[in-house]
Amino acid sequence: MKKTIAAFSLVAALFTASSVPAASAAPAPQLPAACAGLVQDLAAKLKKTVGSLVPVPNVGAVKPMIGDLLGLVTAMQGAGCLPTPPVSVPGVPLPVKAIPYAGPTDVCLPVVLNLVSAVAGLGGTVLGAAGGGLPDVGKLTALLTTLLKTVTDLLTKCGLPAPPGGLPTVPSLPGLPGLPGLPVQNG
Repeated sequence: MKKTIAAFSLVAALFTASSVPAASAAPAPQLPAACAGLVQDLAAKLKKTVGSLVPVPNVGAVKPMIGDLLGLVTAMQGAGCLPTPPVSVPGVPLPVKAIPYAGPTDVCLPVVLNLVSAVAGLGGTVLGAAGGGLPDVGKLTALLTTLLKTVTDLLTKCGLPAPPGGLPTVPSLPGLPGLPGLPVQNG
């Protein structure tokens, strides 16, 4: 009889344990108020970047914006809007954390790293062209498209608020396969 009662108690405990978390799931953590302003700043910088690179690249206007975009990512990490990588790159200090990040690190951190990579890729293309001719508009358009998709993923996966007016889009330019509107470059 004691074994039966113990078995029923165990089954009841397992049933309760499996049903209670769903009923009492904790709400998603609230991000700091500064995050909305930082996301809005990021959207404004992205709009200027897109406008300065497509349809005719203005490398001089974009060079400082690359640093500004990376600075905004660091500011978002310091404000607790985004997680920071657990290990720093030698020579690159981690942002000072005023508020620790309390969001979904497992899904957000890979997107943050993708964002830094996308900004760095765009920066490499822009700065590589700074010494002479204009960068390939097709390549810039592809990099901008990837950057904007990554920022969209960042908003979704990191729980950040959408900026008023949304994110900019890359304008279509005739002539480029896969990217309507750009001229095809042979060679």
